[in-house]
Amino acid sequence: MHHTERLTRAQLRLREELDDDGVVLPDDPHLLSHLLEELDHARRPPVFEQRSPVYGSFLMPSDVDLELGDGLVDLVELGDQSAEACRTFADGRSTYVVHAPGRSPRIACFDRSYQYEADLVQVQQRTGAWIVQRTVFGVARFFTDRGVTEWDGRNWRLRLAARHHVFSVSSAIPEAPRPVIEGLLELAIHWLSPAHIGATLVLDIAPHRDDLGHLDVEAALAAPDLHVDRRHHYPALFAVLRQTDLATMIGPDGRVERLGVGLRSSTEAEQLVPQDRGMRHRSAARYTFDHAHTAAFVVSEDGPVTVFRGGRPVAICETC
Repeated sequence: MHHTERLTRAQLRLREELDDDGVVLPDDPHLLSHLLEELDHARRPPVFEQRSPVYGSFLMPSDVDLELGDGLVDLVELGDQSAEACRTFADGRSTYVVHAPGRSPRIACFDRSYQYEADLVQVQQRTGAWIVQRTVFGVARFFTDRGVTEWDGRNWRLRLAARHHVFSVSSAIPEAPRPVIEGLLELAIHWLSPAHIGATLVLDIAPHRDDLGHLDVEAALAAPDLHVDRRHHYPALFAVLRQTDLATMIGPDGRVERLGVGLRSSTEAEQLVPQDRGMRHRSAARYTFDHAHTAAFVVSEDGPVTVFRGGRPVAICETC
């Protein structure tokens, strides 16, 4: 049983909400207490001059500390300041309050911004911390090894981290290099999906083909030497993909070959592939039906990521 004597009524209600929504909570009473306190603050922060502040904190398990190496973070002691005072230093972007067993709170000062979902998923993997954040859009969420749990105004919802989908997708596309699958999933799930950016990423599993008759390249953009398996290329891909609603073609090695292309389909595909999905999903399904050497990763504007092969969905990565 979790200890409850230190929890306020609001925190007890919050724990009941999380339990009702199936959210897995920490067994460690110290970690649980801090998590509920921090989530309560992130969801209902004090208002100052009609503004609600952004915020972030790291909750460290008893056997680890916040060590990233390479001089990326400077940990500053806060002494005996109250919790309210400590929080005023944390912006949930470059600075976070750090809670660790047996230590007074500290401020983690990073050398760059760590505010986006993809950044915090990576930091969580490296540190094992439970990370709480209130975003610039007023969204309260927290990061664990399982993924991102977010308050949508009514319920807490978990989106599994991209790494938890790699096995099922790789099993459906065994010919594709695993680093390319991992990169496509990270880009789709932790960059495009949280930003509500719809996209179609078509992976050519076979060697490159020069026949463009199956593509509408009238509105195509020239693709620089960008790769979906290179994380430092994601900001550039994120920027361009939010400005086109057409497909992106990716080679077997993960290189982006064409941007902003239309996918043409055969009469057979139009007749045999079900039409109960939106245009983006339908065109991707038909294209993979016509071209057995391809797989399509379709990102919906409302979040889920669907992988198509052979005209049918072979994996769906969505909210649990």
